[in-house]
Parts: sequence; structure tokens; C-alpha cells
Amino acid sequence: MHRGIFVTATDTEVGKTYVSCKIAEALKDLNINVGVFKPVATGDRKDAGALIKSSNIKESEAKVTPMFFKNPMSPYGASLIENKTFNLKKVYSHFKYFLDKYKFVIVEGVGGVLVPLKKDFFVSDLIKNFKLPIIVVARHNLGTINHTLLTIEQLKKGNKKILGIILNGHKNKNDISSKTNASLIKKITKLNVLSLGYNEKIDLRKNKWIIS
Repeated sequence: MHRGIFVTATDTEVGKTYVSCKIAEALKDLNINVGVFKPVATGDRKDAGALIKSSNIKESEAKVTPMFFKNPMSPYGASLIENKTFNLKKVYSHFKYFLDKYKFVIVEGVGGVLVPLKKDFFVSDLIKNFKLPIIVVARHNLGTINHTLLTIEQLKKGNKKILGIILNGHKNKNDISSKTNASLIKKITKLNVLSLGYNEKIDLRKNKWIIS
């Protein structure tokens, strides 16, 4: 089993927090001491609260999400408006805290892989520095193949280890593409792909690739 995973996505509001929570719950069911970490959030810290609840850990939202910006936009954009520096040293310090304290750490990113955290520093750079294998969260519906392949292509540029892809959310019965997207993405990328419906549990015994 790895020390942890980095959960990123093809876009914002795709379901990174939901998937991260489901993985945390599955790990708790296996009696694995799991920590959760979302380095940065904008707009609110609700995601941190959800992660804490799912993992059942006694950490504050400020500890789980050390960098916070009030404006709901990219961290770099928000930092300019709020005249607040993105403190990478603080992020790395908190990350080390969770690695030292918990057997397995789920790290949730912000937005997609090219969301800027600083002028020349993106989520993909943070992933590279954390050195954790990656789970990519994507939608089920029409358009997800393009967004997913672009994300995978970007991640592969840095020789990052991608464990697989989780298609997440409501399955639109009227969208014929949603019935075949998972199999097509798996065939094209040759990666593990899990199709997760709304409010479904993740069975880590059947999907060992997520943690091993």
C-alpha cells in the first residue's frame, strides 16, 4: 500500500471531495488509519469539513486546509485580489504532519491539474512535489473523454504515476455516451477505470488499485 494518493480532476465541481470521502470511508471500514488533506481552498472550507467527517479524524478545518482564500476562484487569482501570498512552506509542513501521523493520506487538489496556485506554479507541480500516485476524477457524461484524455496527457508529461480514473456522479439515462465512456477511456488510456454512481460505496477489495 502507498503512503497516500493525490485526488485530482478534469475540472472543478466534478466530485473530487465526494470521491475522496468515499475512499476515506472505505479505508476506515478496513480499519486503516487514514488522514485527509486539502492544501488549498477558495470560497469556503466546506470540503475540509466533509473530509474530516468521512475520515472521522480530530483535526481542524484550518489544519486540513492550511491555505484559504475568500474569493471563489483560482488560488493565484484570489491571492492577487486579497494581497495574500500562497505559502508553499506552510503547505509542505502540513503535508508532512499528516504523513507522519497517519498510515494513509488522501490529498485532494483544487480544480484541475493546471489551476495556478502561484504565477508559475500549478496543481500539477504540487502533485510532482508531493510524489504521490494519482487518482483522476471525471464526469460520466458527454465531453468527459476529451477532458479526461487532456488531463491524463498533462500528467504524463511529468512521468507521474497515475493509478486510474473514477467517473463519478449521476448517470444521465438520456446521455448514450455515459453508457460507454468508462470502457472507451479504459481502452484508450489502458488505465484502471471505476464507474461510480451517486451514493455508491467504493469496494477497495474489488478495486485494490486505488490503494496498492
